[in-house]
Amino acid sequence: MKKLLLTTTALAAMTGAAVADVSFSGTAYINYKSADNGNEAVFDSDASLTATMTNGGTYAASVGIGVGEAANAPTATVSVTMPMGSITVAEGGGLADASSSYSKVSGMTGLTNSTEDDATKMSLSASLGDISASFSSDLNLDSDNSSFGASGTMGGMSFTFGSQNEDMGLSLSGAALGGTVKVAVEETGTESNSGLSIAIPMAGSTVTLNVADAAGDDTWSASVATEINGASVTVGSNEAGTTTVDVSAAIAGGATFVADFSTAANNSEYGVSYDLGGGATFLLSHSEFGASSTDTYARGTNMKLSFAF
Repeated sequence: MKKLLLTTTALAAMTGAAVADVSFSGTAYINYKSADNGNEAVFDSDASLTATMTNGGTYAASVGIGVGEAANAPTATVSVTMPMGSITVAEGGGLADASSSYSKVSGMTGLTNSTEDDATKMSLSASLGDISASFSSDLNLDSDNSSFGASGTMGGMSFTFGSQNEDMGLSLSGAALGGTVKVAVEETGTESNSGLSIAIPMAGSTVTLNVADAAGDDTWSASVATEINGASVTVGSNEAGTTTVDVSAAIAGGATFVADFSTAANNSEYGVSYDLGGGATFLLSHSEFGASSTDTYARGTNMKLSFAF
């Protein structure tokens, strides 16, 4: 915490004379979760406050402080943004691994990365034209917690890349066959995996086919995404015989309804969110998906009131 406060003081001293604008933003929520799977009903809450200093829209420095009930609160996050890149240091971790830039094909193993890794406390990113690159690690720059990532376009094709320890993944995608074709390869541990995805517009819908060779097993999945009376509907299936149905629709009063169903163990989840205005949102949801496979909502029945300003 002391290091972050010293960093913040130094930033303010260096930019104090040139700072043109200071703004404040924050988020907070309170959530009630009903008794589930032998666990008692609980209330939990969290909040954060961020101060941002900008200089003519070219440079920016922000300091965010968590003030909720988390075990490590309060913690601070310092971020500095420059024309060609940015650096972020989070005392409590929770930053995204840089290797999450890599986008696999459905059915592949993927890299062992996370969009919220407790060990990832530092992130560097840079942009050069149509290409973005990033590096993330802990504050000691240990190799076990370090990863690289990149994404962008070259020669009319899009690419994603990720590297973590000895694991690596690369994907390429572009227009073909009247739609989009994506090819991915990866090395994870002792495994070499590959995958191919084809998405083709057809009669107002999008048909997607994925095939993959992962850990020596051949897998496939297919889905059809369309709109029915203003609702977005996606129906999918795979080689295991699992069928999934995902529905999202705007309903009366400005609320949004989302429902997901999978024949795997007959799991389902659904929720209704409502924009109360002024940055406030109310969410009522229920999910039967396991912790590792929850699609959209937290497991169990939850009532969550969120604020942002």
